[in-house]
Amino acid sequence: MAKKKQRLTTTKPKPPEPSHRHGPSDASAAPWPPVAYAGTLARFGIAALLVATLLAPADSTAVEQGSATYLSLLTLPLAIAAFFYWPAGPTQGRRTELLLLALVVWVGLATWSVAGRGNLRFAVNEFWVWLGCLAAYASARRAIVTTAQKQCLTIVLLASLTTLAIHAIHQKYVSIPASIEQYRQDPEGQLRLAGLDAPAGSALRYQYEGRLFAAESMATFSLSTSAAVILFMGLTIAGGMVLWRRKLQLTQLQTGAAAVATAMLAWGILTTGSRIVLILSIAGAIAMLVCRFVGGVWLKAPLRSAEDSEAEPTFAKRKATLVPMLAVACALGGTCLGAAITHSPALLAKFPLSVQFRFQYWASSFRMLADHRWFGAGPGNFQSTYPRFKAASMSEMIADPHNFLLESATAAGLPVGILCMAILWSLAAGWSRSNQGEHSSEPAMDGEGLSRRSQAAAGGRCDWAICGGALLSVATVWFLGPWFGVAPDIEPYLISIPLAATFVYFMAGWFGTDVNWEAIAWPGCFAVLAALLFSGGWTTPGIAIPLWVLIGAISSRQLPAEANARTPRQLSLLAGLGLLALFCVTTLTPVTQTLALTQNARDRIATGDASSAIEMLRQATEADRWDAAPAMQLESVLTSALMQQQPTAAVRQQWQQAKEEVLRRDPSNPRAWQQLAESQLRIYHRWGDRQDLQAALESNENALRLDPTSIQIAAQVAVLAAASGDSPRAEAAWQQAEQLAKVNQNLESDWNLLTILPATGSTDGQAFIERLTVQQAWANRKAGSPVEND
Repeated sequence: MAKKKQRLTTTKPKPPEPSHRHGPSDASAAPWPPVAYAGTLARFGIAALLVATLLAPADSTAVEQGSATYLSLLTLPLAIAAFFYWPAGPTQGRRTELLLLALVVWVGLATWSVAGRGNLRFAVNEFWVWLGCLAAYASARRAIVTTAQKQCLTIVLLASLTTLAIHAIHQKYVSIPASIEQYRQDPEGQLRLAGLDAPAGSALRYQYEGRLFAAESMATFSLSTSAAVILFMGLTIAGGMVLWRRKLQLTQLQTGAAAVATAMLAWGILTTGSRIVLILSIAGAIAMLVCRFVGGVWLKAPLRSAEDSEAEPTFAKRKATLVPMLAVACALGGTCLGAAITHSPALLAKFPLSVQFRFQYWASSFRMLADHRWFGAGPGNFQSTYPRFKAASMSEMIADPHNFLLESATAAGLPVGILCMAILWSLAAGWSRSNQGEHSSEPAMDGEGLSRRSQAAAGGRCDWAICGGALLSVATVWFLGPWFGVAPDIEPYLISIPLAATFVYFMAGWFGTDVNWEAIAWPGCFAVLAALLFSGGWTTPGIAIPLWVLIGAISSRQLPAEANARTPRQLSLLAGLGLLALFCVTTLTPVTQTLALTQNARDRIATGDASSAIEMLRQATEADRWDAAPAMQLESVLTSALMQQQPTAAVRQQWQQAKEEVLRRDPSNPRAWQQLAESQLRIYHRWGDRQDLQAALESNENALRLDPTSIQIAAQVAVLAAASGDSPRAEAAWQQAEQLAKVNQNLESDWNLLTILPATGSTDGQAFIERLTVQQAWANRKAGSPVEND
């Protein structure tokens, strides 16, 4: 049988791709000096932004109110510098960047859809945070290009997170016990310092005391869960460094430093009391140990030495690996689980209840999404829209759905939720490529079993732009923070800052080593995403910025200098300057002017100069035509003025205009309707005009329509309807309140804790009439007596 001839084919070898592990940055070798300076400036800004968002973060509510305007003020200029340094950016990670860009564009459309149906100022403020995350990711991809730069950024991040962990530990055992003792000695004074009006026996005081006595550390964050989520990122990275110390070419001192950081981060998570993150930490520890036992799923075979490939490792060779592995197992698993059970026996016992609550949050969020498919409730408007869809059995008001996919979808519609899932798929594909990538050379092993440093590592040095930006950020928060109302807690920093500096010093010799460091950075990113599936913080700068900066650094690759030199920079420069100008016009200028005017108005009110305060608040209302807060404050001051003297037609007209302005700027917020109803009722108490009583009833009915599960609003409607002579409406409202009370068995919904205003009463204009509990109002109604305070 004749054999078939086979045609010999030859394949032309592909030119080798430029390595991203050796040598200096290609862009820094560009002939035009401003290009290199732009890269240095971008790295400086990225490090400063990273540390600032951790030391002075703002929660999602503060973001909506404009307290995070510094974020865009930092992200946009550093994005301009990064795009000027490398306009096109590396090929790897470009798909994720395009998906993020599409997501931000759709969020922008959802922002403008809020006009006329929600709070546009909240939407615009949160939009700039979404854009800031995109800018942080794109900037890190372009500016953090060499291995030494990436490793330096990672170590700065770990040092900052270790600082937060020590801060949390200090809060747990020093600051919080001192605050509890101060509250026990002077509860009213501590409530005034917190800016709360919480009378004894009220639901608000109960909630405040519950959070205080829970003794959950928050570090620099506003919520303990947010602090736990970002500490979980550091725990995963530091633990991976210890477990894979040989493959990462860490010395004994560096391994010891990473082990100390791991222990501090684990302890810090424990002090936050976050059950979700605690369970995820234990699960993460088990997963890491399993990966280590099966041969290193994260770090593949290309890093194995020739000695390892020739023969099976003996027990003596494995012993050096088992020691740090067992140490991390104790830090991540045994320490967390054992300390949690002994320190707080009810901590893990409440985990099923936490999961149950989250399922109810998600069910309500799905109902909201079904009603707002395309553009959602609007960025920053979840909290005011959620009461319409809240389950009747829930009493807690949440700021987000505790799931970043649902948070994105409810903020800007179903398309954004789909884009978020596409981004997750793109990141998972990037992690898979990182695991499958092979090194151009295999590091040799010395006689002690430690990898010798490559020539590139021998010259690897700390990137002073990154370290300088981090140090400047720390100094800025320390010395300028009190001017902006974010004064740092000095005592824990006196311990944590020297330890963080020592950690960076020990790890400086690792910068530039020829290792697959992305293999430990990727799990840190996915650890945060896993935690955000069960908790809030997706738009919290202290979580979002470190996450996207690290992902951007992982996705970075180098480009030949001649190709980079041919890339045009004019378009990216003009686009960046245009966005910066738009930010200044739409957010920075109106928000800063409004904050300054409202603060001056508060100072005038404190001195008794009400007329000047009214004028300043009117100017603040005109300075920002989207923000409802200054209009609400103006309405409150005018209400006080109307109660002091017989109202004239002009003053009442100003008061009415202020109310209409509040509703025009925030029409779907039940709390705004409720506050306006209370003002109208107080005016009725003062002057007895039945039109004010009817207006208060109508405003409360609108509030109940927007929050149909509120027992407090239903009881207030019943009381006002009875006083207006509408007995059927009063009876229907009481029945609604009774039905809600049967479903909602939470302590916060106790009728003895919820308070309302009586419909009758009088005041001389100097003191407001006292509130009565819902139980008192119900007893008065059942007794057939007029509803008034007894």
